[in-house]
Amino acid sequence: MFIKEQNLITKNAMKELKQVRSPFAENKKHEALAKFNSIPMPMERDEDWRYTNIDKLDLSKFSFSNSSAKIFVTDLSEDLIEKGVVLTDVNTALDKYPIAQNYFFKNTKIDKDKFVALSAAHFNNGIFLYVPKNVELDEPIRAKFHFECQTSILHNLIIVEPHSKVDFIEEYSNKEIAQEQLNACVTEVFANSDSKINFYHLNNWTKKVNNFTNIVGTLEGNSAVDWVSGCFGGKLNKFKIDTLFNGQGSQCNNIGVFMGKGKEHIDFTTNMHHNTQNTTNEVLVDGILKDESTSVYRGLIRIEKEAQKTSSYLENHILKLGEKTLANSIPSLKIDANDVKASHGATVGQINEEHLFYLMARGLSRAEAERLIVEGFFEPIIQKIPLEELREKIRGLVQQ
Repeated sequence: MFIKEQNLITKNAMKELKQVRSPFAENKKHEALAKFNSIPMPMERDEDWRYTNIDKLDLSKFSFSNSSAKIFVTDLSEDLIEKGVVLTDVNTALDKYPIAQNYFFKNTKIDKDKFVALSAAHFNNGIFLYVPKNVELDEPIRAKFHFECQTSILHNLIIVEPHSKVDFIEEYSNKEIAQEQLNACVTEVFANSDSKINFYHLNNWTKKVNNFTNIVGTLEGNSAVDWVSGCFGGKLNKFKIDTLFNGQGSQCNNIGVFMGKGKEHIDFTTNMHHNTQNTTNEVLVDGILKDESTSVYRGLIRIEKEAQKTSSYLENHILKLGEKTLANSIPSLKIDANDVKASHGATVGQINEEHLFYLMARGLSRAEAERLIVEGFFEPIIQKIPLEELREKIRGLVQQ
């Protein structure tokens, strides 16, 4: 089933990356293990975990040493290889390429978050993508992550050098098993000066998966990163993007969609850290909840004192279908500069019964009317996604 689904999004040939051992990685994981063991499990009263309760998640039930995931990536052409583009597994990269070691956990803190520390201490695999200077890729680079065991722990590293451009698409899925499952992943993205990255993330989990995905993007001068994210399924699906504006003229657009059903819980976070002047950001995240599902969206705009001339905005809308759903939206601004433009907006609302009545009066069943309203709610944000193949993929998941 997984291989067939790839055909919806894959144009280029794909190859599977092997899981290998790395002496460098083993040393780093050993150094991180003490921090992982010392960090307590998060509690709901912690600011980053408000409205997300994981008291029942017992990490001792999962074997970190036996974690594994199948990874399929674009098979690079000889032309790209000759230009210096590298796409391989992260363990091979950490032993073979000094630049991978230099960027490894460069801007990602492992002493604050239990699950970031988990990745640092126990990751088994991941991808490494390197795009050298002055290289613009015409076709997207793709990565598929699929795990069939109980545990998957990953670390990904993406480096794009100055005056280069890449579209990167990653998809996560799993095979359902009898036991509860865990996926923990950290992805570090570095957009160096005057580079452009379009980063597309899509996860689609079965009902027993606990997912913890942390993405950290670092933007240098006049670089641009566009995030497009879709989160679907999972017992607990916690997804976070931190964007660090470290260079003047850097800019970011962040589009996200999520949908919960059954008793799923979606935790979606976007943190924008403006650390220097003349940076631009816009965030739009929309979500829909069905049945007894719950969600929390956190959106932070942090503007440092040095970050004058910043323009930053975030917007979140959540539509609830059913009285048993529960949605929380927490947009926030922390501003230390005085010459900025920054604002946020958020709405949480029930489906309009008058709209349902109108559609049902014209022959649609309630389920058909709800489906039509759901598709109409998501369509404006889906239309903002640049890649048609991603738009169709997300439409398909919304219609399920």
